[in-house]
Amino acid sequence: MPRRAARKLPAQSLYEQALRLLARRSHTAAELEAKLARKSRSEEDVSAVLARLRGHGYLDDARVAADHAILRRDGPLLGRRRVLAELRRRGVSEAVAERAVERVYGEVDESQLARRFLRKKLGSTPAGAAAPDRKAVLGLYRALTRAGFGSASIVDALRSVSADEELLDQLAEVAATGDS
Repeated sequence: MPRRAARKLPAQSLYEQALRLLARRSHTAAELEAKLARKSRSEEDVSAVLARLRGHGYLDDARVAADHAILRRDGPLLGRRRVLAELRRRGVSEAVAERAVERVYGEVDESQLARRFLRKKLGSTPAGAAAPDRKAVLGLYRALTRAGFGSASIVDALRSVSADEELLDQLAEVAATGDS
């Protein structure tokens, strides 16, 4: 059975739809524009709705980016790189995303955040955890990389859970030649 064509909304209904979407969760301008474009009769209606929302202060990518960065830093303990990538995927401009992440992560010691990530992942304090073997250390390295931490912060955090100095030195060398 073929799907019914979506009903196109007039400008006022489109505005009301946007308010409902924003009431559920914050959206970036790009996210909201994409959702409204599927339901609108014209691009002009979408542009007018977005301008109206900005005028009322309901649509602010800088605020969304800062809130997102705070949630990702404090909740799942993610690094700067991951948060920047997520904000880019949400359509936040590079400059706005970088300012928000710098403001939120500016006072944070990323190595300390990575150690907290490890404590959470290992389920105990690193000092009390059994020293993982090489394979486990490399797995933790990959997990920390996926979480968006820089290589230097990762190696520093791994030193708190592993006594394999040879492996850690090799990882530190890679960090020094790579992205730090």
